[in-house]
Amino acid sequence: MAKGRRKQEKAQFNIRMDRDLLEKYREYCDKNGLDPQGQVVNFIRRIVLAEYDFQERLWEVLTQGREP
Repeated sequence: MAKGRRKQEKAQFNIRMDRDLLEKYREYCDKNGLDPQGQVVNFIRRIVLAEYDFQERLWEVLTQGREP
């Protein structure tokens, strides 16, 4: 491992879903050359970034007009 790089944590999820939904998801990923697990990670990343972005924007709105 290169100096200064963090080791990535690993997580395993067991998700129950409708068989038809899972098959359609796999077909979609295959058709578009996507990694199914990678897409789940991207989704989680977007949720986390959106939450923090929302909180930052909310704080900006709430603190507008206040003097530092």
